Amino acid sequence: MNQRASFQVAVIGGGITGASAANHLAAAGFSTVLLERGDFASGTSSRSSRLQHCGLTYFSPGRSIWNFLLKPRMAIEHLELARRAMRDRSRFVRATPERVRPVRFYTPLYRNDGIPAWKARLGFRLLELLDPGGVPLDFEVLGSEEAASEPALRHLRGRQDLVGAVKFTEYQFDWPERICVDTVMNARDCGAQVRNYAEVTGIRQATDGRWHLAVADRRGRAEDGNVLSTIAADCIVNATGAWVDETASRCGLSVPHVNQGLKGTNIVTRLPDEFRGLALETVLPDGNPFYVIPWGDLHYFGPRDEPCDPTPDGFRADESTILALLQDFRSIFPSIPIAREDVLYSWAGVRPRTARPGHPDGCEAVLLHDLSRPGGSAYYTYTGGLLMTHRNAGASIAEAVSKRIRPEYPSRPVSYAARIAKPSSTGHSTSSHAAIDIEQLRLAAREELVFHLDDLLFRRLGLGWSERLGLDIARQAAEAIADIMGWSPAEVAQEVERYNNLVAREFGMAKPCI
Repeated sequence: MNQRASFQVAVIGGGITGASAANHLAAAGFSTVLLERGDFASGTSSRSSRLQHCGLTYFSPGRSIWNFLLKPRMAIEHLELARRAMRDRSRFVRATPERVRPVRFYTPLYRNDGIPAWKARLGFRLLELLDPGGVPLDFEVLGSEEAASEPALRHLRGRQDLVGAVKFTEYQFDWPERICVDTVMNARDCGAQVRNYAEVTGIRQATDGRWHLAVADRRGRAEDGNVLSTIAADCIVNATGAWVDETASRCGLSVPHVNQGLKGTNIVTRLPDEFRGLALETVLPDGNPFYVIPWGDLHYFGPRDEPCDPTPDGFRADESTILALLQDFRSIFPSIPIAREDVLYSWAGVRPRTARPGHPDGCEAVLLHDLSRPGGSAYYTYTGGLLMTHRNAGASIAEAVSKRIRPEYPSRPVSYAARIAKPSSTGHSTSSHAAIDIEQLRLAAREELVFHLDDLLFRRLGLGWSERLGLDIARQAAEAIADIMGWSPAEVAQEVERYNNLVAREFGMAKPCI
């Protein structure tokens, strides 16, 4: 295919923020190219808490009212973050209901610690005021006897000090990677060129003032080397999440440090039957949030946050963090005997956080930084981007670019279409053999820029998120698309082995015996 080499905007990073930026930019009429060095949604976008969160944690106990009063900037930022979370929650649930599901959450209320009842009521009332007419939170404050009637809550610590619980509705992204892929494909339909396995290895500004990006095609075999091409653009949007600083440095740009990564880890296990479908949000003694979230018959819990500089190879859960998460869980539910051998698998990702003096872990501000050189072409970096507010991010990026550049084409409505039906077996399957829709699988392989088997199972169809993480269907899936991909029998075996190794490395799931 003859690909254009000159664009108005080059978006670097094919996670959810970059995908949304490309979608909004292309819809606004800008000639746009989206460049991702791996597969779309293969980084932070696939390692989140999977919640379209209402924003309650922006009022968590670790942020006292005195801090808000003494630091008005913090109060304003957190109110704006909560407002954005609530409004984007309503917009997403109403526009794309097939990509979320409601989950009933409980937050325990204790007499002398944790979240006090008055603060819980105030927080929820404030959230409702920030989004009048939005999707309801359905929150209610339960007394101690009502809370005790919920079987799972009988396992909570300090039952004698439990004065009740708050019950409310959150929404869970059933298929977050697919949301990103939908957004990328919608951008493509609007005219954007979208390229995965396209790594930006260098950026320079030419004498004409335009940016020139050196791009390596990573789809070739290692022994063949990477095919290099050059792309020219009037504007760069660096949407590489926690890697924004690393990307700029690696490409030879001298720009301010704007990101501070924070590694978050979750582990997956099977809890007693009374927990089925139930989620819990509370705080640990150090004031950090702690979630227990259903995943079909399973649950995942965390996060365990640690400052971390991003690496090109991504992140994995380390043993000490897994053990610490188990201890966190036991501190909340001391009567449930959970041990290391009960962990089925784990994942870790790095959350992009905005760097700010005095905040060693970064701050939660979500910001678009204009780092353009004086008199030169535009260069933007986005920090703090979240899955739950990605549409707002894309719209704000397109608005900023439109103040610098006139679109080449007429605008059109932005599409948020969910492009492929949710398969019968996704992350909520607990069967040992997930059912495969062969036609759907082949359609995705033909039309959605699939290169490796994990692209298909984890990010196009969600089949990788079964209890066995797709290990039981990998060969069947590879054989079903071999003719489309041009894989020989030996290459099918190589892809299956690659998939098995990836699952073992990224999720701590043992490879199947062959």
